[in-house]
Amino acid sequence: MRSKLFNEDNHLTEMSLKAFKEGHLDDKSLILLSEHIACCEKCADALANSFNDNELAKAPLGFQEEIHEKINNKKQKSFQFGFYSLKVAVAACIALIIVFSSQLNYLANTKLETSYIKAPDLSIVNSINTNLYNLSEKIINMEVFNNEKEKK
Repeated sequence: MRSKLFNEDNHLTEMSLKAFKEGHLDDKSLILLSEHIACCEKCADALANSFNDNELAKAPLGFQEEIHEKINNKKQKSFQFGFYSLKVAVAACIALIIVFSSQLNYLANTKLETSYIKAPDLSIVNSINTNLYNLSEKIINMEVFNNEKEKK
């Protein structure tokens, strides 16, 4: 069977190409020819050239415009991505320039005048605390004194 499909140079014969195109091959032969066509450029070219213009399928209406539109959309998306990348790169460069510029070093080395907040006067709070403490001591002492009287 191999001798019928291939010539002495191990390329497809005209008869095997015709049978392949018309679908008259059994499964094993079809697989064998398909694998050979996939690997052999000469046989793939011979198969492609064996088709007449009237045997080829016609592209549907608007197919060419659709393909051009898809290509243009892809180019536009690629351009937009490139422009976005450029903006990000410029922003990163500007940020690095600001961080490492001498102006920041100058600002970092100059001392700013700091304002100090006066500590609050806590004497009133201390006097209230003292008075509350004294009052609570008196109440405790009175209770203790009253309890001692009752026990006697």
